[in-house]
Amino acid sequence: MTTLTDRVLPEVRYLTQPGTPLPQRIDAYPTTLHPISVELPAGTPLLEALRQTVFEQGYSSAFGELRGGTFTSFDYYIPAVCQAGTSVATFSDPITGRSPATFMRGGLTIGLRDSEVFTHCHAQFVDADGIMRAGHLIPESVIVGAGVTADLYASRDVAMTVLPDTEINFSVFQPQPAAPMKPAVNASGGLRSVVARVHPNIDIIEAIENLAEEHGFETAVIRGKIGSFVGATLVQGDQLVSAPGPAVEVMYLDGGVRRDETGTIRAELTCAAAAVDGNVYSGALVRGHNPIAMTFELALSEPAEATQ
Repeated sequence: MTTLTDRVLPEVRYLTQPGTPLPQRIDAYPTTLHPISVELPAGTPLLEALRQTVFEQGYSSAFGELRGGTFTSFDYYIPAVCQAGTSVATFSDPITGRSPATFMRGGLTIGLRDSEVFTHCHAQFVDADGIMRAGHLIPESVIVGAGVTADLYASRDVAMTVLPDTEINFSVFQPQPAAPMKPAVNASGGLRSVVARVHPNIDIIEAIENLAEEHGFETAVIRGKIGSFVGATLVQGDQLVSAPGPAVEVMYLDGGVRRDETGTIRAELTCAAAAVDGNVYSGALVRGHNPIAMTFELALSEPAEATQ
């Protein structure tokens, strides 16, 4: 948790979405997450590599991040203001990445869209011009280069499926109970976890603390880590960092929760985010100042050492 008693914080912004908000603002499903760490095969389309890594191993969804290595080719979006009035925010025109790009890291969720493998992936990378950039990968366009590692946490009984959301007038990943797709190749053990989708205008710190409390975690680690904020209010060193909205794409969310000496669950989180101006912002999240813009795909699990 970041406390700022000596600074004037920007006003918290909330978004009026085109549709009616549902009463339930967090959809949560307990599950067991199984760690997977694998180098993706070079020269393979990203979606095919993820199908082999997740669905061919008998899992229904996965959460985590990609890091390191290169992308041979890829296109991406950055967030943009929706001029048509059909939603609050939208994507820019597709941007073709200058390849080969050195991949830094980025969060992703793996599930299904129209019964086909799909991923929601935000990426931070250095392009062939040597400039650090970030954005929402267009997954069908991505060809993996050498050295890209997927660090994932996979579920057998919770599916992530792209479905329409009438509140935001967008189709987004939503969790649902699922029967295992096939016997898992290596699903022994695992981590007690909860998978959730957080709806707009809910502060991410409060959402994570409430989830941990409701599901009985004394400590928990962020495993599912991407979505969007209404702008972002962060602290980097002694500097207050504000990323402009109406939506910023969170590349990754790091950290976790623990019960402090007063018995209260507290979250300490950092992130990197791409804004409508094309810049990348990073720092520690300020409590109460980072509400969700469109959606957040979240997974929490007990630390690995808790099972040992």
